[in-house]
Amino acid sequence: MKTDKHEKILAAALSLFQRTHDVKSVSLEAIAREAGVSPTTIYNQFGTREALVAEVAKALLGEILKMGRSFIKSDLPFPRKLTEIIAGKLDITSQVHGEILTKMVSQDKTMTAFVAEAYRTEIKPLWREMLADGKRQGYIDPTLDDEALIAYFDIIRTGYSARSELLENLSQNMGLLEQLTRIMCYGFLKKEIDLFNKEA
Repeated sequence: MKTDKHEKILAAALSLFQRTHDVKSVSLEAIAREAGVSPTTIYNQFGTREALVAEVAKALLGEILKMGRSFIKSDLPFPRKLTEIIAGKLDITSQVHGEILTKMVSQDKTMTAFVAEAYRTEIKPLWREMLADGKRQGYIDPTLDDEALIAYFDIIRTGYSARSELLENLSQNMGLLEQLTRIMCYGFLKKEIDLFNKEA
């Protein structure tokens, strides 16, 4: 059972990770000061610094999944859900949490397996649920395989991350973002082309 001290230490670690954007540079002593406890208390609660970092990552991922579940299971129309997810605007908190989680994984390779497992068991089923909803409502081509669609959305989200300035200057880039979203949803060809030479 988690104690108040346990929760205070987790909150203090997360706060410092968010402020410094560098998990490795945050010492146990700094976390102890922030939480108002002794370093010994942290060891008693978590055992090691690595265990504390892992616990923070799990808490962050839990928050992101909770937001994702409530959003995907909401009564919002499918087009709105899709637009919000593609633009990465589910919630500013989830963006911050996602950035910190990404940094934690990049700085601690032992977290990679944990995140990969969470993606397989938690995130992908949520995506599948949303895609099934889109197919049911007639927005998504039912002949498209879920794996291909999930890979496609991953590529799009990665692309937006690589060009974060597009989302930072929304008012200036709205026209471009609208065109990119149109291309993403409907393609850019006016005529179908035998791209894979299937008719030969």
